[in-house]
Amino acid sequence: MKAGRKGIYNLINILVLGISAGWFIAAYVLPVDPAVPADPVRIPVVVLTVVLVHMVKAGRLYLALYGLDMKHGACMKLYCKVTPVSVVLPWKLGEFFRIYCCGAELGSFLKGGVIILLDRFFDTMALVTMIVLLWLFSGGMIPPLAYVLLAFLGLVFFLYLAYPGMQEVWKKNLLSAKATPHRLSMLKLLDTLGRVHGEIRAVLGGRGILLYLLSMAAWGVEIGSLAFLQGTEESIGERVARYLYAAVGIEDSVELKRFVVFTIVLLIFAYGIIKLAELIAASRREAKKGKA
Repeated sequence: MKAGRKGIYNLINILVLGISAGWFIAAYVLPVDPAVPADPVRIPVVVLTVVLVHMVKAGRLYLALYGLDMKHGACMKLYCKVTPVSVVLPWKLGEFFRIYCCGAELGSFLKGGVIILLDRFFDTMALVTMIVLLWLFSGGMIPPLAYVLLAFLGLVFFLYLAYPGMQEVWKKNLLSAKATPHRLSMLKLLDTLGRVHGEIRAVLGGRGILLYLLSMAAWGVEIGSLAFLQGTEESIGERVARYLYAAVGIEDSVELKRFVVFTIVLLIFAYGIIKLAELIAASRREAKKGKA
């Protein structure tokens, strides 16, 4: 990354991380609900859940990036930096930061966008699968949000399958017609969309089922934790629905707040460990150079 771009990248990182820290303090640190006292019995379960979930999700990101120009340490640092922003900011605004950072690290915002969108797609598909399985085995009502997510998945999957044929038809029509600025713009757009489709196909490359299974494992641990800590005042289906609505900023969930707080602590600690390991490795290399 060039010096000028590196400076802009660092500035945007500082700005977004500062906003996220302010939001975290306002939404998770300052509010104190006396009706929800701290429960030390639950803390080990939540901590274990956070560790397992983020180990799986970090592995999923590494698998999605496998074969691209990013080392394992850089991938883990990226995950530890962007995930706190993603879980803190409401309405999934943090995903734009994830796309930006991933694209900057790879040197291609197209590739970065495709990686993160695929990560979200398989995560959403696994979530819908878990909701359906939960409904089949425990009954209750499927949250309306699940239908919205299912419609989104169906639309994306249809567009992915249909696009090559659509592109061929549109290209033939545009190339056979008289050249105009509008038609040239359409051809450029089709070319861009074709590259996006090609990047998606390249990233999948036999990894799709593994990404899906890792997403299932992560949601299985998270929902399993909710079921384990379930109280008597509501069913597991209602608890999961409230948890999901809280994740998109519609409702409030004590369980989600605990998950977010421990996530922030864990990932900041992990990021510090990775940076420390890099500094130690760099100092050893310098020491070897000095001896030589």
